[in-house]
Amino acid sequence: MSRTSSDGRAFTRAFWWTTAVTAGVAAVFLLLGAMQGPKLSTAQVDSVRVTEQAGQQLRLFANQPLSEITAEQVSVDPAVPVQVSVQGELIAVQFERALDYSTDYTVTVSGVASPSRSATSDFVHTFTTAPGSFVYVDRGETVDEVLVADVAGTGRGEVLHTAPGIQFAAPLENALILARDDGSGGSILEVVDRASDAVEQVRLPADGLRIDALQVPRVGTTVALIVSATDGADGAANRWLALVDLAGVGVADWVTGLDGEPIAALDAFFTQAGDALLIHDIDQALFRLPLADPSLILPVAQFTEVHGVSSDGGRLSATDPFGGVAFDLDSSEEERINPSLFDDALVFGADFHLLASGEWVQRVAVTDSSGLAVANLIVVDDGAGESRLLARTVSDAGSFVDFRVSPNDQFVAIEVVPVVAEAQPDGRAVNGRATSITVVIVNIATGDLVRSVAGFAPTW
Repeated sequence: MSRTSSDGRAFTRAFWWTTAVTAGVAAVFLLLGAMQGPKLSTAQVDSVRVTEQAGQQLRLFANQPLSEITAEQVSVDPAVPVQVSVQGELIAVQFERALDYSTDYTVTVSGVASPSRSATSDFVHTFTTAPGSFVYVDRGETVDEVLVADVAGTGRGEVLHTAPGIQFAAPLENALILARDDGSGGSILEVVDRASDAVEQVRLPADGLRIDALQVPRVGTTVALIVSATDGADGAANRWLALVDLAGVGVADWVTGLDGEPIAALDAFFTQAGDALLIHDIDQALFRLPLADPSLILPVAQFTEVHGVSSDGGRLSATDPFGGVAFDLDSSEEERINPSLFDDALVFGADFHLLASGEWVQRVAVTDSSGLAVANLIVVDDGAGESRLLARTVSDAGSFVDFRVSPNDQFVAIEVVPVVAEAQPDGRAVNGRATSITVVIVNIATGDLVRSVAGFAPTW
């Protein structure tokens, strides 16, 4: 036998041995793969937006296409109701309410399967939400400041912008919207870039106007203004409504009603999605104005007062001649809101904000046996008969000017004058406050006071 033949047979045996081993290993891996379910590759979530709006998503990407998943297969710790959908390799977990600030959330999707395999697996992802913060105004003798402060922080916070004569200020995306004194009893409207502090002025619909109210959406670039003529008799308020799209030409235009004339509004509120404006006019009618086509404005209800839109965007808090009303924006159904007793005492309810949980935060006056109001409180109420205290001034000497609930219903920011008898006005003709005005932040679940700063107009 030749050496060449022997070498050939050895090569053949080695080749088939290698092939057999390789095939065996591949079969083992194929078997293991068939026995294992899909794997989680990456996850995406906006840690800021998820605290600001209901309906935000955690997006889980798998290494292969997936079978359908039900909401019962998804658990969230701390608990949050969710909806879930699957598209190819993507699982979209949608949170039905905004999440708490600075909180670790663990989302578990059980029994994840692929259409091509019977094996299942569990996807687990943990993320931390962004800390909460609020913007507010602190007025000085000659220069005013707009600041941002973390809920969990200390001190005054960070100064975002300084200018004289600030009437209103509100954050919008990466900008600040300011209304300032024009030196003649009116207002100028400005947009401040938060990164560069560059200022751009927005032209109002006419000369000689003062801004009585400023509303900004949580989503979008359109700003609503309620303005009056500065030459009105005895400073009378005309309260005409105007809109300006800051992503457009930057010029404010009148909002006209069904009669083609500018609407005179008591107040206006953006819907949660930022696609429509709810207008409460001086005749106490409530209108819905689609921003995409303002000609489609429609009346929807009649209220003596409108206080705002709930954090989940579904309901409006309002008052009619018979008391408080929760108005469903989709069905137009109304639910009567009756304030509960506080420490077994009768209270008179004022403005309130509806929470996604079904509770509401309300400003109330406590009365004595003769019916005389003896204290002003901020309470949280579920309508079960007894409300729970959130804020009360020392010795009942102060008053609450306004309050704003955080978009996730976790905190309430309250404007308080600590001692009314000693309060001094700041002398501002537009949106004046007491010089002692203070903002306090209260945890709604616990009632704990977590932050206090000198200033007013807190905006989340």
